[in-house]
Amino acid sequence: MGDQLVRPLFPDLPHSGEIKARRYGRIRNPIWSEHKAKFIQQYLRTFVQITKHGAYLDGFAGPQNEGQTDAWSAELVLKSEPRWLRHFFLCEKGLKGLAALRRLKKSQPDRDKKNKKIYRNIEIWPGDFNKSVVEILKNGKITQKEATFCLLDQRMFECHWETVKKLAAYKNAPNRKIEILYFLGVGWLHRSLSGIRHTDKMDKWWGGKDWLRLRVMSHSDIAGFVRDRFENELGYHFAAAYPIYDRNEGNRVMYYMIHASDHDEAPMLMVRAHHKAVRSLPKETQQPIPFPSDP
Repeated sequence: MGDQLVRPLFPDLPHSGEIKARRYGRIRNPIWSEHKAKFIQQYLRTFVQITKHGAYLDGFAGPQNEGQTDAWSAELVLKSEPRWLRHFFLCEKGLKGLAALRRLKKSQPDRDKKNKKIYRNIEIWPGDFNKSVVEILKNGKITQKEATFCLLDQRMFECHWETVKKLAAYKNAPNRKIEILYFLGVGWLHRSLSGIRHTDKMDKWWGGKDWLRLRVMSHSDIAGFVRDRFENELGYHFAAAYPIYDRNEGNRVMYYMIHASDHDEAPMLMVRAHHKAVRSLPKETQQPIPFPSDP
């Protein structure tokens, strides 16, 4: 980044040097998986208290690790209180993932902790999300005024950029765009890029052929570049990249979660959710990402 002036990624969080790192017991799932799921749950739990309603769209909803408990986003979001999210669209193409989703749907309670009736609609969509999303958006079940959140926790290179564009363009002004939580797996991105043989798959994921430049970019620069695309290409008012790291691998950043929103209160709520769910960030993981230059 040269001599370019950058601001801290989380300017309103306490300085990392003032926070003692906590110790954690051994876990069965990779720690970044648990952090990802709890990060999403924490944010939606806070944000739904403002919207009082909402739809939740999960493009790759099946559990990514067998036997997950605290690391499955769909499960954590469904059981999060208050249960004000009303419409769920859970998409998955794997047979095991679909079976897990059907069991999850069947296990949902009819009443909340206060014994109030829960009014929810949970739809499971089998198949390729890049195709399913077209039908979901076309059927009008997601209304223009309903607060809508879309989680894109893809396995590497599964989500086409054209799909992201469709989601961003669905709502008409002055309604706020669908809020997107896009996971970018930087922990193994360069290794995956070096082994690419079918470039058409990459073209669909990136939305063009200039993905080759990613091979020589740092993880934080790639995250900043993708973040900028959400603002400049897709027209979101706010976009930021939040690291999800693995303490067991020297605090290595495994993912960046790109959060794109039009809601004025969303950035601050996301900062708080990240700090609470992912705990304090060690100094070596606080990779500053440059803010867009002022005009």
